[in-house]
Amino acid sequence: MSETAKNLYRRWLNELWAGEHGVAREIVSEDFAIHHGEIRPGTERELVGPAGLTRLVELGRQPFEELRFTLEVGPIVEGDLLSARWLGTGTYAGGVPGATAAAGTEVEFTGNDILRFREGVFVAYWVCSDGPWLSKQLGTSG
Repeated sequence: MSETAKNLYRRWLNELWAGEHGVAREIVSEDFAIHHGEIRPGTERELVGPAGLTRLVELGRQPFEELRFTLEVGPIVEGDLLSARWLGTGTYAGGVPGATAAAGTEVEFTGNDILRFREGVFVAYWVCSDGPWLSKQLGTSG
């Protein structure tokens, strides 16, 4: 079970977050729950199952070109939970409200994922990323 979860997470990071949206149907359950603060007003209730995960990835990738993720720690599996720390790097493409950074600005940010898995797929997701550091790079923090 541990290796299955680790392989799923590698697909999560290297395929799904690289823009291969079809992977969502293969690695998460139909009732997959995303436990995340509201991404954009009105979207949180839509973020369920493979379609919700695909939407989350689209929203996360939208302001960036060449968004890449590197695994820094893990994945670590204990029971039915997997955790990992990642580094995201990319080029700001524009479009974040209030941002003063020019399109083309290189950015980096870190985060931690926790996922619950059952019967060969992920069923729940919690993420904590360094939004304040990313906001500072984009010029949206005061």
